[in-house]
Amino acid sequence: MRAPVGPAEGHMNVLQVTRISAGLASWLAAHASQELSQERQDDQSHPLPDSVFSSDVTPSVVIGYDARYGSHIFATTTAEVCAGAGFEVTLLPVPSPTPLVPWMVRNRGFDAGIQITASHNPAPDNGYKIYAGDGAQISRVHEASIEAAIAAVGDPLNVPRVTVRPTTDQVRRYIDAVVKLVEPRQGDLLRVNNERAALRVAYTALHGVGGRTMNQALQAAGFALTWPVLAQHYPDPTFPTVSFPNPEEAHATKLVLELAAEQDADIIIALDPDADRCAIGYRTSDGSHRMLSGDELGALLAVRLVPAGGPTGDADPRPIVATSAVSSQLLRAIAADHKWDYRETPTGFKNLSRAAGPDEKLAFAYEEANGTCPAPDLVQDKDGIATALITCAWAAELKARGMTLADELDRLYKRYGYFVGTQIAVRTTDPNALIDALSDTPAPATLAGCTVTPSTVVDGQGLRLTGHDATTGVTLRVSIRASGTENKVKIYSEAMHPTDRDKAQSVLDAATSDIRRFVDRV
Repeated sequence: MRAPVGPAEGHMNVLQVTRISAGLASWLAAHASQELSQERQDDQSHPLPDSVFSSDVTPSVVIGYDARYGSHIFATTTAEVCAGAGFEVTLLPVPSPTPLVPWMVRNRGFDAGIQITASHNPAPDNGYKIYAGDGAQISRVHEASIEAAIAAVGDPLNVPRVTVRPTTDQVRRYIDAVVKLVEPRQGDLLRVNNERAALRVAYTALHGVGGRTMNQALQAAGFALTWPVLAQHYPDPTFPTVSFPNPEEAHATKLVLELAAEQDADIIIALDPDADRCAIGYRTSDGSHRMLSGDELGALLAVRLVPAGGPTGDADPRPIVATSAVSSQLLRAIAADHKWDYRETPTGFKNLSRAAGPDEKLAFAYEEANGTCPAPDLVQDKDGIATALITCAWAAELKARGMTLADELDRLYKRYGYFVGTQIAVRTTDPNALIDALSDTPAPATLAGCTVTPSTVVDGQGLRLTGHDATTGVTLRVSIRASGTENKVKIYSEAMHPTDRDKAQSVLDAATSDIRRFVDRV
């Protein structure tokens, strides 16, 4: 759930959080029963993890929160309601990054996790994010039954509550686990001039909870030259320097780009307010700085982290990589070349984290909105801290060889084709109504002179137009869907040319103008 903080029905307030927490607790308790265990066996298409919790032990839950309006009291309320329902509750003591909760669920054996956060939403909002016992977000398959359990709760004032004392801070343990992902070889430890000490890093927490964690993680991993955007470093629920605290938005990275120019930074890190998303920028050959798109970063990290696949079969399965239905097709091309098992899911990490089946293992996942899961064994969800640290370690290696991330990206484009994309957000009070109207309107037959075929996106909630122009050699794909977190409709456009970036860009620009006119007419 995400909603504005306030007293109205359907808003985030203590009574609403009490109702949600009581309903969720009863839902989790119900899924410990034999009846529902049998149900899981009968429906293998959407199995629940066996570790939700077993009926012979007291169920346990970890609860975290960010620094938005109401987060602390909402987390305390959630903890007290869960304790009143018989759960063993661990309440984190301070505002913390969202990845800490799924890490604790998976690595400390909790049966469920809850994070109070509205991620990168506007300042008035807050939300409620739920993790199952495997460390992944609760599947959308179970949303209806959870909502029914919440609706069945009576007067929230009569819900039993038990006082919960917060635990000790767990951030340092999480940092230690993340740093192990990038620990240098023993030989590097003995070098006086470690390559990481020469990397210049500028970063911002965007007024969220990731500043302290990012700083400590960089220091622990050996990065000495780091500069935070001080005006955005400490939590502030008003987000005074940005209208939307989303690193996808150009205005949100303005200050960190200015800092990068002042400090001649090699790498730029822009976390979202709860630090599960991370945007990366780099210094170009002319000394300016550029932010990578989520698609560019996702493709780069996939090649960096995922080994080449072996033959199919149980003995040597192909690594499973996943991305969303609106993300770039570059990962699909790379996966075919590297013999990876490529999976495409509806948007959102509720789906991406479960792209692998119950007997399979996810190797890597990302979505275009700067969400990356670089280490599913550590955190089976987006993790901005791990993403930033892994990227910095790679950038340090490249700098020592006189190279940058731009060189690696160019290598991918030369091998797989030049994929260029853009995103347009159309803000509206009712995104779903606009999507319905677009679906009922005859779609354009051509975009930028390219004949296109309409279809729906993978979840059936939106419009897709695809085509190939034999004259220009450009392949075009446009996806339109409602945002799952904000009141806007998103238009994702991508063009690909095998050898010429300028041709791809020209078709993309023209197609984007055409599709925008189509949306504006509806």
